[in-house]
Amino acid sequence: MNSKATRILAGLIVACTASGLCAQRSDCKSWSDPEDAVVRRTDPGADGPLNPLATPPEILDARLCAWDAFDADNDPYAGETTDPDGAHLFRLQLTLAGLVNPPGPIGLGGEPFDPFAFGPSPVVGFFDIDVDGNDARTGGELGAAAETRYLANVARFARRPHDALGERIAASRDDLDGDFWTEPQYERSGADFALVLCGCFSPVAVEVTGDGDGMFEADETWLVLGRFFERSQGYRDASAAFGGSAPGLYDPEVELRFEHDSLTDETTITLVWALDQNGAAQLAGDPQQPIDLSVANQTSVVEALQDIIDGADAGGITGPAWELVRRWEGRNATDWLDVTEWEVTGLFGMPYASPEVTGYAWTDTLGEETPADIDGDLDADSSDEASIRNYVYGADGESDDADGRVNGVVVVATKGWDFRLQDTDGDYRVSLADLLPYGPLGDFDGNGTVNTQDFVAFLNAWATGQPGADFNLDQSVDTMDFVAFLNAWAQG
Repeated sequence: MNSKATRILAGLIVACTASGLCAQRSDCKSWSDPEDAVVRRTDPGADGPLNPLATPPEILDARLCAWDAFDADNDPYAGETTDPDGAHLFRLQLTLAGLVNPPGPIGLGGEPFDPFAFGPSPVVGFFDIDVDGNDARTGGELGAAAETRYLANVARFARRPHDALGERIAASRDDLDGDFWTEPQYERSGADFALVLCGCFSPVAVEVTGDGDGMFEADETWLVLGRFFERSQGYRDASAAFGGSAPGLYDPEVELRFEHDSLTDETTITLVWALDQNGAAQLAGDPQQPIDLSVANQTSVVEALQDIIDGADAGGITGPAWELVRRWEGRNATDWLDVTEWEVTGLFGMPYASPEVTGYAWTDTLGEETPADIDGDLDADSSDEASIRNYVYGADGESDDADGRVNGVVVVATKGWDFRLQDTDGDYRVSLADLLPYGPLGDFDGNGTVNTQDFVAFLNAWATGQPGADFNLDQSVDTMDFVAFLNAWAQG
């Protein structure tokens, strides 16, 4: 290429980059999560048995793509991403650290208790999808189901999402009152669909590659069939769907692929499902069926949405279901198929090892969040530290404090069952130790280092009785603060 042509090409690149006219639209949307899995129990007493051989599920990333399968009914996982405009399928892929396996039933709804049917490390949890991502007021769960989702449990990990959902989280057990109409409205998650790894049914597993022993092991690939994908159950009373697990529930039987790679030591969980009836026909390998609201034949996002749009248009719905569905009135179902505009949250964990202990032990979350971000601004900083201090000052010795004493420590009443957003280390106490994520306790001047200047600064504050010198958070400045600071300063 001659120099003149080179200059012309360079000029075109600069021009279209500046204007945005040449930008290619992404076929996918991705979310990543740091390696930060930690067990957060939900059983009263926090002493329910867990399988000692289990790998605590750790979500690394999630990816939603508009998908074009080469041979959808035989192998929907072989294909390529495609432009969301006109796509008929989508692919959801979750990547987890280590070797985790499909969940067996945990004894709900008359199912047997066999969570380790496919291996010692079953992953349980919920990956919620908000397809009208600009409107978090539609969709969600009701009653006990809402208490198993992201908004009801993210505070156990000492984090608040940075979006409209931030004000809806349950900051403590007291917020989980089961009343849809009271604040915080953790039931109103905005989720319209969910990947459900609940252990509430017995899935059917087919080993694609493996040794045939019925255990999901390193480098194996399985296809697992069950009701793993559903429209949010909060829409049930606004729905005319049939053929699912109950009237009004849109929860078709779908196929998940579990695949482990020993080179990366990661497990991927993949779902390919239909955006519209065209995609449903591709997956079925049959002629396209019209929308008939039957969950027992060809199913799709469009059919599931059209059902609730019809319900909203018809009206006559009252109560929570109407609050969750009413903003769908007059909408067009095909307007919400662009996966790159969907928003997600995730909550993952492991089942208990005894049928006597119900619920889940959570291990990781996924969302617009930052660890130890108490105020939801995506930064773990001095404002969050101040929030924790103020919480202790307000709750210490009061009804929220199980020890009933003003001593700089707020103790939860029942470990596991109860929790506090401000409990950053998960020891069921809010105290000085919960300030550690924001820097060394001995760094009194907050410059990132612990040195003589910190000692001098603290001594001046302590000698003059400044509130900041209340180092042990017991609401008084005395000798105990000097001793506590000296110990922290000496340890660096």
